[in-house]
Amino acid sequence: MESSINQEICSKCKFCVEVCPCNIIGINTEEEVFFIPERKSICLHCGQCMAVCSTKAITVNGLSYDNDFIDLPENNINYKSFIDFLANRRSIRNFKNKPISNEIITQILDSISYAPYGAEPDKISITVVNNRKIIESALPYIADFLDNIVKWIDNPFTSYMIKRKKGQETFNTIKNHLYPISKLENYKLKFGDRITRDAPAILIFHAEKGAEEHTNNSLIYATYSILTAHSLGLGATMIGIVPVVINKITEVREIFQIPKENEAIMSVIIGYPKYKYKRTIKRRNQKIEWIE
Repeated sequence: MESSINQEICSKCKFCVEVCPCNIIGINTEEEVFFIPERKSICLHCGQCMAVCSTKAITVNGLSYDNDFIDLPENNINYKSFIDFLANRRSIRNFKNKPISNEIITQILDSISYAPYGAEPDKISITVVNNRKIIESALPYIADFLDNIVKWIDNPFTSYMIKRKKGQETFNTIKNHLYPISKLENYKLKFGDRITRDAPAILIFHAEKGAEEHTNNSLIYATYSILTAHSLGLGATMIGIVPVVINKITEVREIFQIPKENEAIMSVIIGYPKYKYKRTIKRRNQKIEWIE
């Protein structure tokens, strides 16, 4: 359906003109609000105009009030309650031997529907692996990959090529974080699963390599996932090494059924926490500068 504004019920409040991030909506000489034809092509389909319209006079191509919008619920959370919620959430790496129902995981996925995005949110794919045996089948490949990190960093040429190809940030993460941990054999499976931490389920966020904003969108969606998991009494944490191995090792890509044209960005392990924490740590290492 073509994007349009029903002039018969439009209140002419012009709020839609103000909220449109791409200036697609204009006002004609008769004070009628309309979509500017030559600007329609840059519509983000963000739904801001439809969401703010009090009379539901606006139709954006691909969106409908019945299928894509809900009336806003009352905001009954204050700052103190929100901070307490954040303080209670911990990165969980010890899980009970207890499966998670698909219904609960669906609730986590539903929360992502309310997440902000950079662009083209429909280009993100989420693979749900709610099967511990499948996760375990990938662990030997991931552990071998982590063992190889030691050899790569110890080799001056390989180390240089990693820095050149992946950039300083990724190189520093490997050298200063993964390398020392791997060198002390932390990821060897003889010590147990220190990769996915015996989690019963894992979410994998991925998209075609050239998809717009797919890195940022994946990280936003992963963040919503761990917060929602916490609200449901689950524990979760992001695991960055799993997507790296998916992108490098064919066997792992096939185990998790990630399309070969896709790039995995982030994974989230989920399960019921084995332990209850008594306190949280409040980190004060932010570098904040005020400009007034």
